[in-house]
Amino acid sequence: MADTRRNPWRAPLLGGVFALCLVTTGVGGWLLGRAHVARSTLAPPVLFAAPSYQNLTDQIGHKVSSAQFRGKVLVVTFLFPYCNTFCPIIAAHLVGFEHMLESSGLDKQVQVVAFNVDPAGTGPQQMRGFLKEYGWNPRDTHWQYLTGTPQQIRSIVTTGYHVGYEKVPDTGSDNGNAAALTGGDTPQPIVANPLADKAHVRYDITHENVLMLVDPQGRVRVIHPEADAVSKWQLLHEVDAILQRTG
Repeated sequence: MADTRRNPWRAPLLGGVFALCLVTTGVGGWLLGRAHVARSTLAPPVLFAAPSYQNLTDQIGHKVSSAQFRGKVLVVTFLFPYCNTFCPIIAAHLVGFEHMLESSGLDKQVQVVAFNVDPAGTGPQQMRGFLKEYGWNPRDTHWQYLTGTPQQIRSIVTTGYHVGYEKVPDTGSDNGNAAALTGGDTPQPIVANPLADKAHVRYDITHENVLMLVDPQGRVRVIHPEADAVSKWQLLHEVDAILQRTG
């Protein structure tokens, strides 16, 4: 589930999303449009500095620090391995985005980084299982799914990225917890998650459904408040604009 409370850093994005060139079919069409993007698009403004960190653990047990990602554009998101609403949708979209990066030749300049918002209840084993369910090879470190101690993750996610999350009891109602936290009554999508079905956990992690882009100098440039709704084409153009103007 995702808590969709508004984040104070979102307003600059909503008023300043830069122009995208006309999307044509196929990666070849994107390559033809890239020169237009370079001429007409300014990099989005700096919103805040992304947090630095050391000694986190990825999905295959490797130790990871933020210094490893300097010089790349980061696509940052926040995932709960037992989620059955927005997280699986985001993961599936990002798998498609990664395949597009490979075809466009930008895969060496971009890194997908997800933070585990359930560090007390899940670890690399569950993170590997989650990635595999939605089409990613966990051994492929172009996608780093990171966890740490609860204190480390709270510091990075909430203090550093300004993204809220909370552990709540599973009420047995698929949408009840999120609605109670957000004050809304809009049903959320229910997506199959065999990992969650097998685990039968009695809690949920509500969190903001957000995706961010961080530039090669470690500065947050874009915040998407509805991560599940961002197309791979939009991400590709935004990443390319950041690379051409700040890389």
